[in-house]
Formats: sequence, C-alpha cells, structure tokens
Amino acid sequence: MKTLMQKWGITIYILILSMHLYAQVLGEPYKIVQVVTKLLLLPILILFLLAQDNHQNTPKGKWLVLLGLVGSWAGDAFLLGDNYFIPGMVAFMTTHIFNIIFFSKIYGPLQPRANKLYISKFILITFCFFIYFQLKASMGALIYPVLVYMALICSAALMTIHVSNNSSTKLIANLFWTPGMLFFICSDTVLAFNKFSWEKTGPHIQHIGLVTMLTYGIAQLLLVKGFQLYFTTAPKEAV
Repeated sequence: MKTLMQKWGITIYILILSMHLYAQVLGEPYKIVQVVTKLLLLPILILFLLAQDNHQNTPKGKWLVLLGLVGSWAGDAFLLGDNYFIPGMVAFMTTHIFNIIFFSKIYGPLQPRANKLYISKFILITFCFFIYFQLKASMGALIYPVLVYMALICSAALMTIHVSNNSSTKLIANLFWTPGMLFFICSDTVLAFNKFSWEKTGPHIQHIGLVTMLTYGIAQLLLVKGFQLYFTTAPKEAV
C-alpha cells in the first residue's frame, strides 16, 4: 500500500478528480458518484503524503499540514449539504490556520520581507474590499465571517510569497505553494459569487461547479506536491 501511494498517489488523485468532474457533466443521475469521488480526494492526498519517506532531518511540521488536509476533507463533507456552509467554511479556516503556522515555522514574519510581499498584500487587500462591496447586499450578516475567511486564505497566500524569500524553499514556493493558494482563492471566489449572487440574480452559468472543483482540485494538488518535495528534501533548519 505504501509503495502504491508513493508511486501512484498523484495519478490516482487525478483520475478520481477527473471522474468527479465528468460525473458533474453527466448531471443528477450520477450524484452518488460526485459525492463519493469528492470525499475520496483529500484522503488520497493524505495517504500520498503519509507514504513518503521523510528526509532524515525533517521534524514534526508534517502534522500541521496533515491536520490542515483533514480540515479540508471536513470542509468538503460539510459543503455537500446546502445547510452546512458555515461549518464547511470553519473547517477550511482550520486548513489555512495550520498552513499559516507551518509556513511561519519555515520563514517567520519577522524575517526580511521582499517588495513583492508588499505589492501582493496591497493586491489581496484590494481583492477583499472588492468581495465585500460585491457581495455584502446579498450575504447580509454572513459577509463578516466570510471576510474573516478571506483574511485567513489571503494571509496563507501571503505566507507562501514570504516563504519564497527563503533560499531553501524559494523554488517550491514559487512553483507549487503560491500557485496552489491562488487557485484556492479562485475556487472560493467562484463558489461565493455563484452561491450568493449568480444563483439568485444571474448569470446562470451551466456547470459552474466544474470551475469550482477544477480550480480547487488543482490547488490541493499543487500544495501537497510542494509539501511532499519539502518534506523529502528538508534542510536541518526546517520545521
């Protein structure tokens, strides 16, 4: 089992994600396939990460990442029901909190900051204001917990940009962690606009769930691949 997940875990994940997306295209008769495949995605990534042989100097930071992935799986499960949006959002909040803690242990907020971090911070803050003014009318009081969520996911994205200033993790951050977080933000943005705006007032976009799940699936894949590379090549000073 361990060897199987080491060699084929990513391939299995991509196949299950493809099955999920195709089941969405086929529609309601394949609802059970959609549910099962969605609930399998994160366990496959968790098993893939657990199956990796850690670098001999890798300490226990891996458990922060694994707890974050469990939070994402719980979020996926809650969001299968229309009445569990808040619990699902809280579950995903734990993912971003654990990731923020993990990244801060690699390269803390007190370490030197690059100009790209300040530029990215400005862009993401502007983005949060955009979400607020676009959705506040349709979301009512729910806009405030959503803003807290947006602050967390944007903070996680900023931490990946900050981590790229560390020479030992620069390549992983630039190729996997930062793109992964940007795909995560894209997925959540489409989900929020569809749930609170487009479904009510239009435009009604056919198969919009494909966009949400494709970007989400890519996000988790990139993040986990980055974690795998980090934990299998971690330097002595890593978490």
